[in-house]
Amino acid sequence: MRKLSAVLTLLLTLLGISAISTSPASASVSSWGIFDNTNGWYHACATPQGNGTGNGTVITTWDCTGSDLQQWGWDRNHLVHKVSGKCLTPSGNGSDVNGAVLTLWTCDYSYGSPQEFVSSQYNTYTVFGGKCITNKGGSLTNGTWLTLWSCAADNPQEQQWSGYWI
Repeated sequence: MRKLSAVLTLLLTLLGISAISTSPASASVSSWGIFDNTNGWYHACATPQGNGTGNGTVITTWDCTGSDLQQWGWDRNHLVHKVSGKCLTPSGNGSDVNGAVLTLWTCDYSYGSPQEFVSSQYNTYTVFGGKCITNKGGSLTNGTWLTLWSCAADNPQEQQWSGYWI
């Protein structure tokens, strides 16, 4: 029986199939932290609506608590949510569309993915489209949806999203 088990394990390994799985996020993200918008002493963190983790869950602003549900990490220009292992994704894959709501979705690492973002000194924006992460209506009220909008030259507060990685 042990021989059979060893042979099956070897066969699965050779075929690239593993009996042990790891979440996509834990396998490739080296550090986690909050992704937030700071206005003086107040921090609003990017948080899945209703603490959801499924595809299509809308990302909202919420008071920072330090919870794992508010933890994000970078993996090849993708912002990965710690608990779900899913990536920050514009609805309808609209990385160049003003008003596209940001959601969680299974990570797509293919070239040209709408899930690719770049972080600068003042804001975070899409690689393909150059749209900035913006809290809808400029509000930092708990539950406000995160969207994409044309980056403003004066770096308004609602577009000042960046991360603090541990």
